[in-house]
Amino acid sequence: MGWLGPAQLVLVLVLVLALSDGATTNQPHIVFILADDLGYNDVSWHNPDILSPTLEALAREGVILEQNYAQPLCTPSRSALLSGRYPFHVGRQHDVLSPHMPTGLTINVTLLPERLRSAGYSTHMVGKWHQGNCAPEYLPQNRGFDTFLGYWCGQLEHYNHTVQDALDFWDGDRPLPELDGVYATSVFTDRAESIIKEHNASRPLFMYLSAQNPHAPLEVPSEYEELYPATMNADRRTYSAMVTALDDSVGRVVQALKDADLYSNSVILFVSDNGGSVFSNHGSRDGFAGNNYPLRGDKNTLWEGGTRTPAFVHSPLLERAGYVSHELIHITDWMPTLLRLAGASADGDPLDGFDQWPMLSAGQPSARTEMVYNIDEKLPNAALRIGDLKLLWGDNSGSSDWYPVLEALPDSSDRAPASARRSVRSSLGSLGDYPVYLFNVTADPTERQDLSSLMPETVQAMLERLLELSKELVAGRPA
Repeated sequence: MGWLGPAQLVLVLVLVLALSDGATTNQPHIVFILADDLGYNDVSWHNPDILSPTLEALAREGVILEQNYAQPLCTPSRSALLSGRYPFHVGRQHDVLSPHMPTGLTINVTLLPERLRSAGYSTHMVGKWHQGNCAPEYLPQNRGFDTFLGYWCGQLEHYNHTVQDALDFWDGDRPLPELDGVYATSVFTDRAESIIKEHNASRPLFMYLSAQNPHAPLEVPSEYEELYPATMNADRRTYSAMVTALDDSVGRVVQALKDADLYSNSVILFVSDNGGSVFSNHGSRDGFAGNNYPLRGDKNTLWEGGTRTPAFVHSPLLERAGYVSHELIHITDWMPTLLRLAGASADGDPLDGFDQWPMLSAGQPSARTEMVYNIDEKLPNAALRIGDLKLLWGDNSGSSDWYPVLEALPDSSDRAPASARRSVRSSLGSLGDYPVYLFNVTADPTERQDLSSLMPETVQAMLERLLELSKELVAGRPA
């Protein structure tokens, strides 16, 4: 073969650039929106008293995920999302990270944004981090994000952006005192719009919008609260208005994608990090007024109300859309699913999640048959699902009833009758003798019929599986 002349070289370069550009732009833009403490009964497609028209429209035009699971608390859910690992595999299974804790999500795992950036993505985070801030290497801009605007800790005043009277509002590592008095959700939405508007469309975009709403404290602009009847329980009214403010925020983000001509090649995911906090501290705007009814339990429990959360995927790229999926999906599944979409490598750290894109896009069966809710050696408690059956072991006594919405039945609960409280008792290794429950959560998602005494062999087999899994546990770090 002879040497190429100038004209041929130009032609080759044009072809290479065209192919390279096509390979990049074919990767979908990914917007992952994580709501904070949004309960099963806190969205309009489960509860018509909630005003979330944008979220409902997106959900109904996409795929509503009725068996979507997260961890029961903020920090563990975020660690599972970003690492693709069960929290008990990375030492984050117990409680949340408190401010000033000398720990965080282990730096020995490669996080989702790092993998996506290696695949050519522009990576941006907006909102709540809550994965450690004790040293620079734990901060989001050092864990794979090109930019970060938000807060490091778990709970923030919505207007003055403080935690324990200290400012926790950052653009990268620069504090933002000048934004005092501006509603945090408005700041986050403005930043998300700006990222989309300024994005270079020749690169794929990954934006992780980790929303603050509707997490306590209960604060919201008055125009949202005025949309709800003044006769409602005061805390529930404010909380509901915070959901509507979140709905507006999501609507603005989706419109920004359309205005920037990015929407047609985008995948939008909406998930809550755990169940709603159902208890209201009357007279205090620090109250919690979420709701998971008719599911059992509260945030920070392994009952369905603490772990089964509202979720949907919305995208023009879906092969099938406009339906409700009852297939099993867990928060660890998002990492391998998004890596597949991005054409990014899943090699390296082992993952507990499964690629669920065939289920999400084409309605195929879930790639999962087993799911670990959690294994916490400190409480202790654990829960495991295999097929339709869910086994709970250990101390699961707290917030274990059914809690109707506050305006319907204030200061009360639908308490479990004695028959629903009985269970067999069994030990898990050397951790001691604790109650065990067994439910078919497909036929009985509200966990009212304990099957443990009727299916002792199944109980024993699932306990043995939990014991086997517990041997992989990394001891929980201080939290």
